[in-house]
Amino acid sequence: MSGPTSDRPAKAVISELLARDVVPVLKRHGFAGRGRNFRRTREGRQELVTVEPHRWNDRHGGAFAIDLGVFIDALDAAESLVPPAEPPAQHECHLQVGSGFRWTFDAATDLRALGASAGEWVRREALPRFDRLATGAGVLDWLRDRTDPPGLRQVYLAATAGAPEPAQAWLDRVVAEAAPWPLPVRREAARFAALLGLRCPPPVDSPTLTVTFRLPHDAQPRQREEALRQLSYKLNQHLTELRAGRPSAEAGALYHSLSSDGPVCTADFYGAPAEDLLRPLRRAFAKLAPHFAEIRESSTPCGASPAPPPPPD
Repeated sequence: MSGPTSDRPAKAVISELLARDVVPVLKRHGFAGRGRNFRRTREGRQELVTVEPHRWNDRHGGAFAIDLGVFIDALDAAESLVPPAEPPAQHECHLQVGSGFRWTFDAATDLRALGASAGEWVRREALPRFDRLATGAGVLDWLRDRTDPPGLRQVYLAATAGAPEPAQAWLDRVVAEAAPWPLPVRREAARFAALLGLRCPPPVDSPTLTVTFRLPHDAQPRQREEALRQLSYKLNQHLTELRAGRPSAEAGALYHSLSSDGPVCTADFYGAPAEDLLRPLRRAFAKLAPHFAEIRESSTPCGASPAPPPPPD
């Protein structure tokens, strides 16, 4: 059969093309998956191939695109305290590349030729592109093709690809254009600069509250990851609630940073008096308590001995 008919929806046609012409190519090169999502792990990265059907596909025809993504483990570790709970999806990848066109079909389309074209594109374009993106030169080419304003992710990619000068220029731009959140952006930029050997003005604010969370010493790696994930989620949730209704300048100065050292995780809070910060957070501490052996608060400067926390509301 050369094309879809009224009893063959576009979804079935795409599945047939993939199974016959694309999936075998991917599996020969180490990709695993099913449906329209495939991934391969190598060299500290995950490489994704995602087939995206057109949203208006119907029984009369349709279209699909093939997108590529690269998730870099070291960059994720720089950005986040814990790895993703699930394997990363295409939109979470640090490097994203589209095919640049769609494969379209209708009742008159030679589907075998169309499928062969998609399989050939994977062989000749997608697989070499992954190899190119595994090199510093390939990452720099990808960065040069971007038109959106640079962020710290681009700073990291340029620095680790062997281009410290553009990385420094982008870092300077990130700090200069940080409004309306200059303080948290400057602190995060300073952290990235220290990690990458770049220059950055030091942070100009100090925490008004420090909370230490200590995991049980016998916590397994999965338990530790889940506890830190819950901690990050709860703190973000309550800081968002605390910012609500405040003037933009005041909300922009209200933030926290999170770090861990073995079983100890430290949250520093900025931009409001300690008691204002604690009021909406104590409920979160009560919910987090089952994950941690100890939770301690301190409104004294960093390095001072923390005081035991009062009971939660």
